[in-house]
Amino acid sequence: MGTAIQKNVRQFSASYLIKKVSECFDSIPDHRPNKCVFPFPNFLKSAFAMMHQKFDSLLGFDEEGLDEICCHNLEKLYHVKDGRVPSDTRMREVVDPVNPLGLKTPFKELFSVVQRNGALQAYAFQCGKLKDLYLLPIDGTGLFYSGTCRCDDCCIKKSEKSVSDLES
Repeated sequence: MGTAIQKNVRQFSASYLIKKVSECFDSIPDHRPNKCVFPFPNFLKSAFAMMHQKFDSLLGFDEEGLDEICCHNLEKLYHVKDGRVPSDTRMREVVDPVNPLGLKTPFKELFSVVQRNGALQAYAFQCGKLKDLYLLPIDGTGLFYSGTCRCDDCCIKKSEKSVSDLES
């Protein structure tokens, strides 16, 4: 562990980083015309909790959300008000239309915390005209895929066959 990380271990704890993401979700405006039972940030925080805990489906997360321990963890760790999880259908209806640009805020916040503390220095990449960049091997392509929701920021998932067709 680098010296910068050792000095600021509190800022790299899971609870601190999750709290930062949660605060960013609180600032994203609610796009729904009629506010309903669930506060808008609960949808984003629940979706984040589902991804963070690596549930394989919204339905599986929805079923687990009925458990008393899961509700307690959602409230205490992920800051979901009342620990209540919206149904998988309602989650899709509310989260799908969210502008992806607003969801970059949590990433930027976490990135700045890590950058300020010098934890990225080991990943500095400088080659030719590429200066002051970071090289991080991250693969999250298989975590979520929607066949119906598309935007300019979405990646397109292609089968192995269609990729080989492009190469030939």
